[in-house]
Amino acid sequence: MRRYWAVAGLAMIASGGRLEAAPQRVDPQPPSELATLFGPEAYPPLADTLREDGTVIAALAIDPQGKVTACRIATSSNSASLDAATCRIITTRKPKFVPARDAAGKAISGTYDLKVRWTLPDAEPSPLASAGQRLMLLLSNKAAIKRCELRDMPKNVAVEAMTMCAGFREMFAAMFGGNPEISPPGDVEVLVLIDRTLGQAAPLSGAIPVGMTIVQDVGSEFLVQADGTRTDCAPVTTLVDTASDDDAKGSEFCDSNERFAKHQGAPVKVQDRARIAYRLVGK
Repeated sequence: MRRYWAVAGLAMIASGGRLEAAPQRVDPQPPSELATLFGPEAYPPLADTLREDGTVIAALAIDPQGKVTACRIATSSNSASLDAATCRIITTRKPKFVPARDAAGKAISGTYDLKVRWTLPDAEPSPLASAGQRLMLLLSNKAAIKRCELRDMPKNVAVEAMTMCAGFREMFAAMFGGNPEISPPGDVEVLVLIDRTLGQAAPLSGAIPVGMTIVQDVGSEFLVQADGTRTDCAPVTTLVDTASDDDAKGSEFCDSNERFAKHQGAPVKVQDRARIAYRLVGK
């Protein structure tokens, strides 16, 4: 947490001859329940699927009543989902801070640096089976969410998706700037395909339609041994319009400690893959 201290002079107490520091400014203090807001149940599904973790530092603005009035990511976790979830949780759950006080003891506006260490929840061994998710997102040219739909494959079952959509909204808002002068003239249709395939099987989420611009195609290939451990992992990445050289390496996909259900026989080849594409509609 950043500290801002007033310049402290020394005052002489005539009766006792002691020196006491002048009153100091006090920063906002967090509520005791703050850490409980970021438990395992709050973990973004997309970050869990992609096995993303990391530390986020968010700069919070606290008003004289102790309310959070703004949240800005000061240090990213390198996961759009985790960054977005940090600010979403702190602004929607509305924890009450002890407000900052000036040297006279009056409540004033202040800032607080919130540090959240997102750690992947403990999980049962993953099933050794193909799976996929297909996320369809429609954004206005001001990056407002107009449609959000996520389906689990192969059963094509609709599941809750607003947390995932919020993370991708942040990604495309940053890409287009949210500025009418540089934003696209119409809406933005976003398609996210997330797959785990075994052997030479085709991705369950399907193909990216012709006419969409691929922003990201990243993943890894590895072997699952009979005892359920991952070995021989190698990143498999094709990226377009990337803003970070670190993302292009794709090596974070091989940092997972995920374990699989045990099986009989030879090692099984597995590929994890995440594809993101978009196109402009309604010009």
